[in-house]
Amino acid sequence: MRRLGFVIGLCLLAPAILLPATTSAAKTTSAPHPAAKGEIHAAYVKVALTRDGNTFAHPGFLMASDEQGVFVIQCEGKDHEITLSFRELGESRAAVLVEYGVNGRVQWAEEIDVKAGDDAKLVKGKSTLTINVDPHGQEDTSRGDDDQLDGPKNDEDDPLGGM
Repeated sequence: MRRLGFVIGLCLLAPAILLPATTSAAKTTSAPHPAAKGEIHAAYVKVALTRDGNTFAHPGFLMASDEQGVFVIQCEGKDHEITLSFRELGESRAAVLVEYGVNGRVQWAEEIDVKAGDDAKLVKGKSTLTINVDPHGQEDTSRGDDDQLDGPKNDEDDPLGGM
């Protein structure tokens, strides 16, 4: 028990001991802490691809601010990869780098500014990308869950039926 108290005490004192002394010039040039600016650390991102009047929507997922999100949409027998990276992520807007590729080959890349919760559109040739960044992490509830299996609880043929 004494050791635990000693370790906790060291943990509380370590930042004060290990932090180097800063000059006033260093204090004025340092960037504010992200929490002080109200930055968001993750957002729910959805992507849709429109080609020849047909729209293929990816349901999206929660993406961390330092993560690269890859959305793969199969269309016209090809894999269309939309790769997103946040340059900035805030409460009301996000700066996003968008890379668009087909079958593993990048076709183009562009940085765009997206207003939080609104759809941003990118049109290049036959393709239109719609990107939605929601910093509040709201799920897409507009689609049904048709893939959910609802079967008998004690199916004798199901190896996991009794669980």
